[in-house]
Amino acid sequence: MNSTRLVDYFENIAKITKEQADEVRVELTTSSKSEEALLLEKGFVGSEDVARAKSEMFNIPYVDLKTIQLEDSVFSSVSVEKLKRYHAVPFQKAGHVIKVAMSDPFDIQAIQALENLLKPKHGGRVLVHIATREGVDFILDSNIGGLISSEVSDALEDVDMPVTELEETPDDTFDSIKLQNAPVARIVNSILQYAIKSQASDIHIEPQETQMRIRFRIHGVMVEKLVLPKNLKDPVVARLKIMSELKIDEKRVPQDGRLQIKSGDLKFDVRVSTLPSINGEKVVMRLLDGSQGVPALETSGLRGTGYQLFVEGLSATNGIILVTGPTGSGKTRTLAGALSRLNDPKVNIITVENPVEIRIPGVTQVQVNPQAGLTFALGLRSILRQDPDIIMVGEIRDEETAHLAVEASLTGHLVLATLHTNSAAAAIPRLLDMGIENYLLASTMRISMAQRLPRRICRECMVATPSSPEVLANIKEVLGSIKNLDIVAYLSQLAQQAGKEGAPDHLQQMKAPDTAPDGTPQIYLYHGNGCQRCNGTGYQGRIGIFEVMKIDHNINDMIMKKSTDRDMEQAAIDSGMITMIQDGYLKAIEGLTSIEEVLRVSKE
Repeated sequence: MNSTRLVDYFENIAKITKEQADEVRVELTTSSKSEEALLLEKGFVGSEDVARAKSEMFNIPYVDLKTIQLEDSVFSSVSVEKLKRYHAVPFQKAGHVIKVAMSDPFDIQAIQALENLLKPKHGGRVLVHIATREGVDFILDSNIGGLISSEVSDALEDVDMPVTELEETPDDTFDSIKLQNAPVARIVNSILQYAIKSQASDIHIEPQETQMRIRFRIHGVMVEKLVLPKNLKDPVVARLKIMSELKIDEKRVPQDGRLQIKSGDLKFDVRVSTLPSINGEKVVMRLLDGSQGVPALETSGLRGTGYQLFVEGLSATNGIILVTGPTGSGKTRTLAGALSRLNDPKVNIITVENPVEIRIPGVTQVQVNPQAGLTFALGLRSILRQDPDIIMVGEIRDEETAHLAVEASLTGHLVLATLHTNSAAAAIPRLLDMGIENYLLASTMRISMAQRLPRRICRECMVATPSSPEVLANIKEVLGSIKNLDIVAYLSQLAQQAGKEGAPDHLQQMKAPDTAPDGTPQIYLYHGNGCQRCNGTGYQGRIGIFEVMKIDHNINDMIMKKSTDRDMEQAAIDSGMITMIQDGYLKAIEGLTSIEEVLRVSKE
């Protein structure tokens, strides 16, 4: 007869009823299944209940792998393939103890094998913790940082020649066989593949005095992912140069190249830029998903009055619509969504971009090529001879392009373009500084919109905390100029949608405002505690925040008078414009992002 210790335990603590316990006991007399399997199969308890019960019964520490932060140096010291074999996760080193989580803490052979693997690298002894099988699987299937480190470690172990030999190869006679040496190629491929899996937009390969640092830009924030030995600097950079068809013997001047990589069904275009530094060549790669669909304008985060004004501007047959913000603020995706909305067999849409990041079926897209003489200005001048209805200019960066854009809008074309300014109103003096006459600008401008991309709070680990009186006062001050907005009533109305079918995902965890002990209204703010899904950051993905300024008669008059951007912004606010900060605060009190994120990106 199988053991009933777990059944007895759960019955004693009233986790299961006597009837449920007896049902399992009876079935155990004829079944080959364990009591644990039967308890789980019948749904009487969960896997976490079982793990915690074993922890107490056998005095084995329990660990919840979905909430802890892994120590990457410990986790990555054993390959993922071997960890999957033993179903174990080394997660922390404390003094002379290496903590290892296992779903089966009684597997003596696995424990012995792990000790043999971990002791030479870390010393000390292994302390086994019990975890759920789902928790172990979650880590082994999702931990990007650990995977890249362990795969690179395996590649370094497989190097079949001293890495110093690679470094000492003469600059002008690199041996292509050595540069395609399997370990070096595997290291580079691992970096590229895991940058894709971690949703990085950029990869930074940075030579330091004593090492080479690998960092990814994920959701707008730089994250260190890997450190390589100093003597791998030249081989790794040379490998990337070969892949992007750059001159491997040219280290004195910057170079730009491109390559394509695949990850499953996805195909990525990668822009490669090298820069000589005192420690060697730095390489930055921008990853562009060539297989991504065209983003819908409705999913960008643009909503309410701002969305209505922007869409109204798109309905114009001529004029200029500007989207402003720093690099990486989502301008290209917004314009792609706008062009997708305008795309129709009855209109001729042509773009000039650098580079073409999002392919839009039915739209003629031209990629700038300065080396061949194809600049934004030349491309735009040529587009005007192609009978366009709608033109998109990837960036107005000089006077000639600005004048051509205005000329195109004056001759019956709708022109969409981006500009690097901090606010919607600041776009107007920027164009005036480029030599555009104020009367021309007043007659052609339709919409100026600024945007940023703060990180979204991770839904998996999001928690609500009551706002302090000081924070509540700050929120009221920022949102105070929005007409007819009662913050408490607004949030109460949104919270009523929680649990309803079709309600937005972020509202499912929203808490309605209540009353503080002193009788004052109290609202909740949200943050992520950090989990494995978000790699401990508390954030997953990004959401747009916007300010949309309609160029109405009042703003036109101010352009003619060459008023300051601050005066124009205040006039737009008086007319009902929601500023970018206000849009961010509204999304923060709804649980989409945090006030800290809004303030961070607003300073860019």
